[in-house]
Amino acid sequence: MVQGSKRFDVVVVGGGIVGLSAALEAQSRGHSVAVIDPGIATGRASYGNAGVLSRGSIFPMAAPGIRARLPRYALGRDVAVRARLRSLPYLMPWLVRFLLAAEEGAWRRAAAALDPMVAQAFDRHVALADLVGGRHLIRRNGWLRLYRSGDAFAGSALEREVLAHHGVRIDCLGEDEIRQLEPHLAHRFSHGIFFPDTGSVESPGELVELYRAAAGGRGAEFLDCTADAIVETEDGMAVLAGGRSIEGGHVVLAAGARSAALARTLGYRFPLAAERGYHRHFELPEGVELRRPVYDAAGGYVLSPMNGKVRLLTGVELALPDDAPDYTQIEAVEPDARKTLAFTNPVEEKPWMGSRPSTPDGLPVIGRAARHPRLVFAFGHGHIGLANGPATGAIVASLIAGEKPPLPVEAFSPARFGG
Repeated sequence: MVQGSKRFDVVVVGGGIVGLSAALEAQSRGHSVAVIDPGIATGRASYGNAGVLSRGSIFPMAAPGIRARLPRYALGRDVAVRARLRSLPYLMPWLVRFLLAAEEGAWRRAAAALDPMVAQAFDRHVALADLVGGRHLIRRNGWLRLYRSGDAFAGSALEREVLAHHGVRIDCLGEDEIRQLEPHLAHRFSHGIFFPDTGSVESPGELVELYRAAAGGRGAEFLDCTADAIVETEDGMAVLAGGRSIEGGHVVLAAGARSAALARTLGYRFPLAAERGYHRHFELPEGVELRRPVYDAAGGYVLSPMNGKVRLLTGVELALPDDAPDYTQIEAVEPDARKTLAFTNPVEEKPWMGSRPSTPDGLPVIGRAARHPRLVFAFGHGHIGLANGPATGAIVASLIAGEKPPLPVEAFSPARFGG
């Protein structure tokens, strides 16, 4: 600790939705908080999210039948999922565990573990947004998954069965019903699944900035730098960042895809991959609107309304966090997406790219570190980090306080990876 520097009750590493939710929850319990983050809003995975607060996002990527599609992914022949061949040797610890998890029993168990948290995602976001003046950014407008043929829709039967088992409401739609919900979409979809209890965020980046401002207004200190290491002290933990040692009674590691590298500084090894995604905003012609986020299952893309424009988002690219952007996916889906919705000019000069932290079993890592009880892990949410940030923040605050978490967390334990 540098001369005259301040000690905090809680030091949060990561200024995305998970880290800020943890900071706000810790502050609500009277803790002093520091947040260490590079301070680049567009660099956070939560900035580039589709904004979907999905009631139905309980399924891990390691789904039954995915093993047969791996060659297509590796060779870049599937627009929804791509893998960087040069990065595969470094991703092998993740990939081996991913393949082991890609069977129906594990998939169903993961869905059961995620369901209690996902079920509260919308309400917890609303409660937190009410505190920071961000309620206007959240709508319960549903989420629409679209299929171009009856056979494609039939392929979702297992998912629909598991959703029904967990009480997730869905409406199965035909072409006319899709048209009633989204009259400006092209008539290329014969079937759809509508999730009426799902909501969306109009601008994820704006909402995260409101959370950041609220934490600062409540006394949180922000250090806009990169964390280099986490170390144990005599009576707590410290984060080495920006040439300083920032000490805290507890440290929360919520640094997204970079969490695994920081955990290794204390000897913890987590198989974490960068589940990268790309997006770009486009103008909409006068009179054309999109009322809710939609997913084209065949096209491998999402279209989401954002502040009067539309955000086009790609599927998954598996890579390392520092790999250079590869715009192949978004360049491939844009022409097809234009056949679905009549958007016009791009808003940005080039697409956005971000890395989401992905565990092989599709479950986040939330819990105390085995050998360092004052270190709390909170990362690995994959594509559901934005939706479940507030719930994770509440869990983290309860762990720091030594209380029973508000949600079941056993399946998220770091111990499953030796942490």
